[in-house]
Amino acid sequence: MLKSIAIRFAIHAKNHGQYFCSHVAAQSICVHRHNSSLCRHFSQSSLDERKGAESYKLALDALQNAANAKQSFEDKLLREQYDAMKRQREKTSQRNNSHKRKDTDPRLQRLNAIDAMDDGQKNIKDRAAGVAVVRTIVKQTRQSSQPNNSVRVEKWENKTVQDDGDHNNHNRESVGESLDQEHYQKEALQYLEEAALRYGHPLALVRLGNEALERAKKSSVSSIEPLINTDRCAEWIDESPITLSDILAQLSITVKNDTNEDEAFTSLAHLLYEEAGKAGSAEAWYNLGHLLWDRSDNDEVKRMKAMEAFNKAVDMGDSDAMYFVGAQYLSQQKDDAGYQLLCRAAHEYNHGPALHHLALLSLQSEEKAEFRRLLTKASEAGNPDSLFLQGYCFYHGEDGYEVDVKAALNNFLAAAENFEHVEAMVSAGAILHQGVVSPQGLVIIERDQRRAFELYQQAGELGSIEGWRNVVACYAMGEGVKKDIDMAKHIAITMLKDDR
Repeated sequence: MLKSIAIRFAIHAKNHGQYFCSHVAAQSICVHRHNSSLCRHFSQSSLDERKGAESYKLALDALQNAANAKQSFEDKLLREQYDAMKRQREKTSQRNNSHKRKDTDPRLQRLNAIDAMDDGQKNIKDRAAGVAVVRTIVKQTRQSSQPNNSVRVEKWENKTVQDDGDHNNHNRESVGESLDQEHYQKEALQYLEEAALRYGHPLALVRLGNEALERAKKSSVSSIEPLINTDRCAEWIDESPITLSDILAQLSITVKNDTNEDEAFTSLAHLLYEEAGKAGSAEAWYNLGHLLWDRSDNDEVKRMKAMEAFNKAVDMGDSDAMYFVGAQYLSQQKDDAGYQLLCRAAHEYNHGPALHHLALLSLQSEEKAEFRRLLTKASEAGNPDSLFLQGYCFYHGEDGYEVDVKAALNNFLAAAENFEHVEAMVSAGAILHQGVVSPQGLVIIERDQRRAFELYQQAGELGSIEGWRNVVACYAMGEGVKKDIDMAKHIAITMLKDDR
């Protein structure tokens, strides 16, 4: 019997504090509105603006190629590692079976004991690698049912070699794929550097600032290519619309004084966000606000500076900033100001999280009709937590909703497929796994265990323990996938070992 097929409501969906985010998500907050209107306050020709936009577009293309190359390379290595581990275990199993036939022989008993000890040590060493391997295997299992799903990465260099053996060819292919990734990353940085520092492209400045923060997180930067080529950029000082000399001066001070690398890259991000903000980017002020907030250590003066940056983003119509500031005001008992900002973000900009927050406030006040209205608007705006919560209400018939299992499934699938909401994946999988039949025997939702298995896999890949439990159960019972007890045990040991 499946251990965790029951629909489970994520408690955090009703936790207002969840939305008081105070961290910089460097990958998600960068360029979160590519089509937004930017008021450029710097003086440069339309030709330079076009060149900046072209360079930025080339940088994004190169970054995508680098990401594709990296994923392809990692998946290939993990698959090969899994195959090698599987072959080794099969050999050990065959040898053990042979030994057990003659287990009265002291020499074979000793060999069996050594094998067992080796297996135990190997399991410990393979733990970290095994987690990554399992994630890749289940992903490939899911993708194998989808034709023509492979991503091809255009090679940046023609590497033609003569066939002198499969092993040598494999090594050359692996090196080639790794070089592809490195090339695209370098190419992206060059284009990004040019768009940001030569032409002052606001989105490029924001993206470069985000990259600086990513560098700040790394424990060792010595092996990484420099983020900015100072010699190259020095040639652009006179033509650049930004205060490029300040940025280069900061880099020069860092090198001379051997400043802490974390602080150095953070200071660089600060400068880049400020330049982008002056160039008319609301995103830059928003990111700078988060950067300052994260490093405030609850210091009121530092938090005031962060709020100044957020408010600049608010003045430029950034709905994310409105929501953040509004939520902070509410947490500080500044109810009127906070509520007004939430309402502005929700009603003027159709901001999903703000609508969701207002819906929860209505539910707290027992205003169920208003709760349903706002929750519906938040769901239609594409807020994944709202889709999940509304699906939960439909499934259980709570908070003014009538039971509607089809509507619940539609909500769960929308949150799962469009926004990778892991609780929604498990919930949709649970409904499809069992199917739904009315008391009169009418089929309301057809059972689809294959689709349920795929949803569990996706949830597991994204870190859901419930998803992995159900994947294990499906392999063990042969539901939605071919029965494979060994695979079930392997995933259970690897992914659920620390789950007690």
